[in-house]
Amino acid sequence: MTHLKNFSLLIGTIIIFSLTLFVGGEWYLGLKYDADHRRIASEISSMGNGLCYAPSSNPKLIYTFTPNNHQFPCWINSQGYRDYEYPLRKNSNTFRILIIGDSVATGYGVTLDETFGKILEQRLNDHQRHLPANVEVITLARNGYSTSQEIIILENEAFRYSPDLIIWSYVLNDPADPIFHNANGEIGKYFYKPRFHMIDWIKREIFLAHEKRGKTDCPKEYHEMLHCVYWNQVEAHLLHIGQISKEKNIPIVFLIHPVFKKGTSFQAYPLTSLHSKLANLASRMGLMVADGLESYLTFRPDELRQPVQDGYDPWHPNAKGHRVLAEYLYHKILQGHYIEDRQCPGIHCGTHI
Repeated sequence: MTHLKNFSLLIGTIIIFSLTLFVGGEWYLGLKYDADHRRIASEISSMGNGLCYAPSSNPKLIYTFTPNNHQFPCWINSQGYRDYEYPLRKNSNTFRILIIGDSVATGYGVTLDETFGKILEQRLNDHQRHLPANVEVITLARNGYSTSQEIIILENEAFRYSPDLIIWSYVLNDPADPIFHNANGEIGKYFYKPRFHMIDWIKREIFLAHEKRGKTDCPKEYHEMLHCVYWNQVEAHLLHIGQISKEKNIPIVFLIHPVFKKGTSFQAYPLTSLHSKLANLASRMGLMVADGLESYLTFRPDELRQPVQDGYDPWHPNAKGHRVLAEYLYHKILQGHYIEDRQCPGIHCGTHI
């Protein structure tokens, strides 16, 4: 009887201690969350982006652009994207291209008309006499989105526009987690509201521990490390994108954007093997592949890179960089005969276009 009483006392003590620890941790982490929230809000506001973003009703997206926001620097249409208004219903003589991606596709740092999507649309329509249709290039992209978020756009929104071709704008930081990594400038962290801070903290610690173990045999360079640690996730994402392309019978072009590596030229680009690995994977998954590095080879990185006052931006092209990309895509699309044929007979052959 004494042993049973002591055991019950021990269990009760453990429960009380655990509850006290949980409540105390929840209180402390809640204070930290509020402090981080205020700091990030101040930083977003100081950059003039405070009105551009809003929480998403889809918890997997976390955040979205604020619809119908035409204030600088946002310019967001009624569907919540940085683009002009396009009706969901497509005219019979229209060939529609969708671009899915992140801030490179939205045109961070350039005007809307300077983005590679709008330039591509203009270039294709300027040569309409050679084409059987009017061409629309519609951008469904949001700053800071990772592949996991972009797939939701593909599944839930893209096909409402009846696209004839999709360009998947892939940046080498896209495997990053939208909450636990900081590839979105902490926008994901700002709009993410955990139900319990302690449970979220445990998830984060497990995530970071897994990444730390995975990094042991991986390259130290950030983009190579991401693709090394999370390669299984990258494979699963591209497999899913390829399956959707096949099911919908809509070709998807996997556009790989190069990184502007500091102190190197594109001729000596250090991530060519990663580009090749991604290109081979995308091809195996039934996607067409376009490597933006091909279009950059004759330029110096500083000619095409977005300048910033503080620090170094390795991802975003300037207006000239967008023009170079648009011209590259223009020729690739014409070479692929997508618009003339409306369907490429080799759509799932998995080769470079």
